[in-house]
Amino acid sequence: MLETSIPAIETRRPELLWVGSGAWVACDPSLDPTDPRRVVAYLECKDDLVYVLWVAGAAGVCEFGSIRDALEQIAHKLAPVAL
Repeated sequence: MLETSIPAIETRRPELLWVGSGAWVACDPSLDPTDPRRVVAYLECKDDLVYVLWVAGAAGVCEFGSIRDALEQIAHKLAPVAL
């Protein structure tokens, strides 16, 4: 019998850099700190919402009810594409 295993998709958690007053920059920890592609999104907590301004991949602003929800979405974007 032939056994085939499918590797699990590894989730990369974004690195958060605090930029002050309820704002963070989310970075891809797998890239070198000098790589400009490292910055993925800008997050700002305001009015009981978390606003995410996408810097890489997608354009626009998304709103989330919590920082956890925002980070999960960012981590999902950092996940490698399954072939």
